[in-house]
Amino acid sequence: MATSNRATLNSLRPARSPAAADAGGRRTLEGVGWALLAVGIWSGWFVVTRYAVGGHGVLGPADLVALRFGVSGLFLAPVLLMRRRALPRRAWTEALWLVLGSGAPFALALSIGLRFAPAGHAAALTPGTMPLFAAGFGAWLLGERPGRVRLLGLGLIAVGAAAIVGVQGGGTALVGHLVFLACAAAWGLATVRMRRAGLAALDATALTCVCSLAYVPFYLAADVSRIAAAPVGELAVQAVYQGVLASAVALLAFNRAVSLLGARAPGFTALVPVLATAAGMAVLGEVPGVLEDAAVGAVAVGVLLAAMGGVRRAG
Repeated sequence: MATSNRATLNSLRPARSPAAADAGGRRTLEGVGWALLAVGIWSGWFVVTRYAVGGHGVLGPADLVALRFGVSGLFLAPVLLMRRRALPRRAWTEALWLVLGSGAPFALALSIGLRFAPAGHAAALTPGTMPLFAAGFGAWLLGERPGRVRLLGLGLIAVGAAAIVGVQGGGTALVGHLVFLACAAAWGLATVRMRRAGLAALDATALTCVCSLAYVPFYLAADVSRIAAAPVGELAVQAVYQGVLASAVALLAFNRAVSLLGARAPGFTALVPVLATAAGMAVLGEVPGVLEDAAVGAVAVGVLLAAMGGVRRAG
């Protein structure tokens, strides 16, 4: 009887039209494309930044953040000015969380952390564990409950992250690891709050970058700039990567992916630890040990499972 009733109810539900299915497929495909663009840029960012602050370059963390948001903030200021009237009333409140989670404080802390630990560790512990924190904040703020597959993935992320900290958790590396985890928590919170606020990707990106311009006066007042002493080539590479690619382009791409894919978007960061570790080996000569490889792999698989697993709203 119960089976018959369910069949009757299913027959009464309107069938999903082919047009709706095609639109949903295009939306997913577009979201995947934006996510992959962000992932590719971020993977390179860890290596480019580690190269600069790890003794290979002249510029320091404070300089990189100034370039990142000095360029992107000025570039996106006209965009924010044109779109300010269309912003929801709560956008300016959410801007604070966006800046903390992906703006100047986030970038400065992450750059400092890269002085103490390898690029592969940073990639595994920041974008790698971000879905873990995003799931926690999603449960708290949005009432989302992860399914079994997603829970398995989140568990693997936690185990892999703990292994990375344990393998090279002594000395200065621990400082970097703790910074990376704090950055992941801030980023996860900002991602969930952006979803809850319903901000468009371009608006969230413009708010983050323009509000982060407030960092520049403090940077100038502190008199720590090394920009004048940096070679032109290093300055050009960092200005383009930090100020255009890593901030405006990658942030816009990821925010767009969040808008299109929802809770599945953070899952694509599974590729960042793998790509950043490979690039770190090629560019920086940072060759991980077997245990580190296994831990990074556990994080990557965990993030993939977390992306594949579904979520449901409580109640």
